[in-house]
Amino acid sequence: MLKLYAVTHKQEKKYAKGRTLIGVGANKNILGVSVYDNTGDNIADKNKHYCELTALYWIWKNTNDEFVGLEHYRRFFAKEKFFYYRPMRIREMERVLKNYDIILPRRETIGESVYSNYEEFHYKSDMDVCGEVIKEKYPDFSEDFDAVMKESKIAMANIFVANKKLADEYCEWIFNVLFEVEKRITYLDRDAYQQRVFGFLSERLFNVWLRHKNLKVKYEHMRGFNEGGRLFRVIKRTLSKLKKKK
Repeated sequence: MLKLYAVTHKQEKKYAKGRTLIGVGANKNILGVSVYDNTGDNIADKNKHYCELTALYWIWKNTNDEFVGLEHYRRFFAKEKFFYYRPMRIREMERVLKNYDIILPRRETIGESVYSNYEEFHYKSDMDVCGEVIKEKYPDFSEDFDAVMKESKIAMANIFVANKKLADEYCEWIFNVLFEVEKRITYLDRDAYQQRVFGFLSERLFNVWLRHKNLKVKYEHMRGFNEGGRLFRVIKRTLSKLKKKK
């Protein structure tokens, strides 16, 4: 059986059906939330810096389902209809996992290398430290790290669905890397956005681990509510171009 968790830090009017809400952050009174990341074995106090990874850590340490998944309150795996996207159903994911190792969001083309993109929006020195830690603790991942840093397509958002044993293996790797990086960098003097450093780093490092494992991946749409389908996007782009010409 698959247990699919959706991370949320605030009250929303609508959540994708079939998900188990897991609350993170300071708000502990969110309607519909059945579990919070500050119970059991947890790192909830790191949420400001680790983002959805505090929920992932909780799933790793406190659950034993056969298959698990992680989505966000406003981002979920989706199937495209003509005019809109609908949340992917649990049974659809279970069928996919009969033939694939993991479900991931479709890779984004970022127009530059992963390393250059990180340098543009964050502190490149943090990524350099990641490279150092991986080379020291997991030298067999070094080639994968260097290769991913040069790529221009990447799966983002830290959402996935997979066998729990595989997810646990990833968790052991990523948290060992990040906890060591945390010891080596200074980040508490940054603004609130840039203090989310370990969430940002993990989005890129997930791709390093995936490359090394050479898994059979099924890429699915990642969308939120009220995001239109193909026709809607074409119309939106056309209207945008017309406005620019005026």
